[in-house]
Amino acid sequence: MLINSENGVIFLEAFNTRLYRGMTFDLLKHTDFYKEKYHQMRDVKTGYFWYYFTHLEITGYQLSFSLCFFKDELEIIHMNTWQETDAKDWNEWTEEKEMNIFHRNNTFLSKILEMPPTQKKKTPYPSCTFLFPWGNVWSVYDPRSAGSFMGISFNEEDPTNKNNL
Repeated sequence: MLINSENGVIFLEAFNTRLYRGMTFDLLKHTDFYKEKYHQMRDVKTGYFWYYFTHLEITGYQLSFSLCFFKDELEIIHMNTWQETDAKDWNEWTEEKEMNIFHRNNTFLSKILEMPPTQKKKTPYPSCTFLFPWGNVWSVYDPRSAGSFMGISFNEEDPTNKNNL
């Protein structure tokens, strides 16, 4: 199981790595996942740092991660599925291709969470959400950024989010 439905912890079995809200950057740097898949970092200049990782295979899907640290703690987790047929630049991009990514992301989440979405919305933009006591897992197509992606949002007060291994 990639995402633990009890606490939102992501377990990357091939790298023996757990990703969770509150994880320190120093701990991440020492994981096999970081050592093998780290691609680049972007300093947002507000105390937030985004770390991007190359694709890895999970249950037949190519999946990439973007992890956002505030100062030294993991705060935001974004993911995305990828296929060779996806647009590689704006000349190849179409809304139809991007909606295909959105639907593929939804299928991926339903498969790994072993449940249908709790909520589906068409407005203000297409989204799919899986609700849990600790937070939610979501997928969205955002026409403003012309992108589709998935993520995990944690409830602010839920103590199961922090270091629950």
